[in-house]
Amino acid sequence: MSSTLLWQRLEEKIIRKVGKFAGVAGVAVKDLAGGQTLSVNGDEVFPTASTIKIHILTQLLSKAERGELDLDQTMRITSDVHVPGSGVLASMERDVELSILDVAVLMIIVSDNTATNLCIDMAGIEGTNALLRDLGLTATTLRRKMQDKAAVARNDENVSTPMECVAMLEHLREGRPSPRVAEQCLSILKKSKSSSLSQVVPTGIPLANKPGGMDRVRCDAGIVYLPTRPYAIAVMTKFALGTVQQQERFIVDLAKTVHQTMVALDATNDYGLGVPQYR
Repeated sequence: MSSTLLWQRLEEKIIRKVGKFAGVAGVAVKDLAGGQTLSVNGDEVFPTASTIKIHILTQLLSKAERGELDLDQTMRITSDVHVPGSGVLASMERDVELSILDVAVLMIIVSDNTATNLCIDMAGIEGTNALLRDLGLTATTLRRKMQDKAAVARNDENVSTPMECVAMLEHLREGRPSPRVAEQCLSILKKSKSSSLSQVVPTGIPLANKPGGMDRVRCDAGIVYLPTRPYAIAVMTKFALGTVQQQERFIVDLAKTVHQTMVALDATNDYGLGVPQYR
């Protein structure tokens, strides 16, 4: 197919951009309709930062489906469980009561660290890792809670690879670990949030993603629901030598390059001619 040449051109561009990044970067892209995969340092292990919250959410919802917890149950969130960093719960001046489901939503849409640690307690580290192994993800591992500086110093890091982030998203799109869990997880991931990918994907095109960022690390992984050529993408960095802004601009630039190619594939026939509905 002539689209193979376009895909090769995209790969060449990504290789150049990754090679110029001040630090170490990895990228994986999968055309979920055509099946083509692009990987540049895609099997390299990176810290996940908050992107690991996709995996925590999946395990939490799986436990709810098994009847091991009730998502509608409310919990009182007191100051003694507050964790600094991203989110809103640690800024509350009074105790708040939220459902488990709402706590999980806060973990995703504002990357709330307090909410995340509560979700980790409920999901379980061992249980989350067991789920990941059942899904065939051998590198992706949850080892610590958010803002655990001692664990970071011990190298007890939450990690994955760009290819395994894409594989996780593909599992969800294909209804794993179960259709109900996958649908609910993707529905939450589609909720509006600030991210590098959301700067690239126009309003009106659904995006299910979770960004993450820590010192010298930036990530974003998601599914972009183009009408005929949906695709999954994961971009991860580590050992970054530049500023946070430079890292984020790198991800935006790279994601924009991928998106432009996928839109072209989405809007054309196999010979590269624009199809009528896009005119």
